[in-house]
Amino acid sequence: MDKEGDGDGPEDEEEKRKWEELLALPPHGSEVFIGGLPRDITEEDLRELCEPLGEIYEVRLTKDKETKENKGFAFVTFTDKEAAQRAVEDVQDREYKGRTLRCSLSQTKHRLFVGNVPKGLGEEELTNIIKGKGPGVVNIEMFKDQHDPNRNRGFLFVEYYNHACADYARQNLSSPDFKVDGSQLTVSWAEPKGSTDASSAAGQVKTIYVKNLPENVSKEKIKELFDKHGEVTKIVLPPAKAGHKRDFGFVHFAERSSALKAVKGSEKYEIDGQVLEVSMAKPLADKKPDHSHRSGGGPSYPLPPYGGGGYMGDPYGAYGGGGPAYNQPMIYGRGPAPAGMRMVPMVLPDGRLGYVLQQPGGMPPPPPRRGGDRRDGGRGGEGSRRYRPY
Repeated sequence: MDKEGDGDGPEDEEEKRKWEELLALPPHGSEVFIGGLPRDITEEDLRELCEPLGEIYEVRLTKDKETKENKGFAFVTFTDKEAAQRAVEDVQDREYKGRTLRCSLSQTKHRLFVGNVPKGLGEEELTNIIKGKGPGVVNIEMFKDQHDPNRNRGFLFVEYYNHACADYARQNLSSPDFKVDGSQLTVSWAEPKGSTDASSAAGQVKTIYVKNLPENVSKEKIKELFDKHGEVTKIVLPPAKAGHKRDFGFVHFAERSSALKAVKGSEKYEIDGQVLEVSMAKPLADKKPDHSHRSGGGPSYPLPPYGGGGYMGDPYGAYGGGGPAYNQPMIYGRGPAPAGMRMVPMVLPDGRLGYVLQQPGGMPPPPPRRGGDRRDGGRGGEGSRRYRPY
């Protein structure tokens, strides 16, 4: 449902002036991000760079809070969207004072999610409520109940003319003093409409995974390498595990678009002669379940099918490539395996990984009982013999 304009607006003169000020600000899509800037660049230099492309409303050169030094990126706001688009086309990949610049539209937030909406309210009532709390409403998305078209589904999305209008409405709609039919609305920023997989966890990732890093590389050096794509908010270098080298890290961007640019196939990165590998980081929801811990406190090892090979010649073959989460297991029992038997892994009562002898093709041994349960008499299943380490 498209809704242009804001009706008659507020009756209060002071409120009306506030609305006019917000609507006088540049529209969404008129701000660009410029990265890869020389550290000695000034706001005047940026204005000279961008003024031929259109009228400039504001220049924000980002500086370190402590050192007051330039971070190498800035935001330039034009008075219209067309000038911003020209800037993206003209500044992107331009050589400037020995640096290759990066330029993209700044993904400022201008869309709200409004939840806990009374389901009995109709489209017209909700429209009047939303428009009465802030200017610049461009579009309202409402969703009808599939079983009762006269009722809404309890939430909606509102798109505004610019970030300032959206933020003003967000504060008014989420005010503790404002209720709709006795309900307190829940209001938050929403992903831009049409963004890829915006509703999924993967579609909201703003972090990249960087592999093959030199062992002693600094966060500052990594940031300098990637901040040409957009604002870098954090660099994470996990500590190395005992006996292992740490060769990977994570780069967090302020915007997802910056992360997507960083992993483009055309981009190549190198530090101290080492070629880096980069990819989008996986959200927790997309990662495989971690079997390294369980509620009982001890480690849990997933048992592979028993029909395959690999345990006799290489008892650690199934686990050697499983990553640093698995320590080398211990083998319990005395002497060589009897003829016709093979070693298969299983989890012992104390959580450690042990092995039992089993005939090929036989049934896998049952999981060990806890709490001193001896109902099985201490014997394994038919065709198998268990060596107890205690």
